[in-house]
Amino acid sequence: MSKMRARLCWLSTVLPLCILVAIASSASPQPTQASRMSQSSQTNEPSSAPKHVRGLDEPTKADLLRGAYGPYRANNDLLFYHLDIRIDPEKKVVSGKNTIRFKMLQDDTRIQLDLADTLNIDKILLDSTPLHYVRDSGAVFVDLPYTLLSGSVYTIDFYYSGTPVQTGRFGGFTFGTDQSGHPWIYTACEGIGASLWWPNKDQWRDEVENMQISVSIPKDLVGVSNGRFMGKTDLGDGYTRWDWFVHYPINNYDVSVNIGNYQHFSD
Repeated sequence: MSKMRARLCWLSTVLPLCILVAIASSASPQPTQASRMSQSSQTNEPSSAPKHVRGLDEPTKADLLRGAYGPYRANNDLLFYHLDIRIDPEKKVVSGKNTIRFKMLQDDTRIQLDLADTLNIDKILLDSTPLHYVRDSGAVFVDLPYTLLSGSVYTIDFYYSGTPVQTGRFGGFTFGTDQSGHPWIYTACEGIGASLWWPNKDQWRDEVENMQISVSIPKDLVGVSNGRFMGKTDLGDGYTRWDWFVHYPINNYDVSVNIGNYQHFSD
């Protein structure tokens, strides 16, 4: 008898609650097809991410000119670079020249080099003769005053200046500072291309056999580049030139400058 009373008491408590829940559920408005579509469209709205993804878009004209091994690249073989530049950390300017020695593989009157459009071409010389050139989307087509003969070796001086762009996956060319506020300048341009900051034949299929790198910087800084350290020279104007020599073939995007308030510790 007591069990019967307990069961009736439980039913009298739970049953009204179930009825209330059922009434509330039936009273709640169910989403219509239109509202479901509206909710779906809201959740599928495009994000603020950029529409163009690097590597997925159609290549630009600059990509094609830099990436193709065209006739004015294939007609010569690189032998030697001497990159001789001055870097002003305060003005964020690079200036100087690249001496380029190459051997012609066929007779021709034009070669192709590369330099980003953001940098100035001051002049290009063959010996002391100024050369005519045409710029096109980062490519520089250099015209010679006479036919360069197959098998012969020639040297030109490519003068330039400007502020390189900090861009790309690794930064390209970075004018930065360290935690103490000293200048910290470095390069990392694989993929984006070495012509971002210095004039060269920006193509992996041709490498110089050896190379000299001379970097002039304020005398309180240290300049580290590729190869073997050959010494430093006080220029007498508050700048010091740091000279390095690469005794082996090197591709252009591996050529680097690393400048900072480095300290030397001996063992």
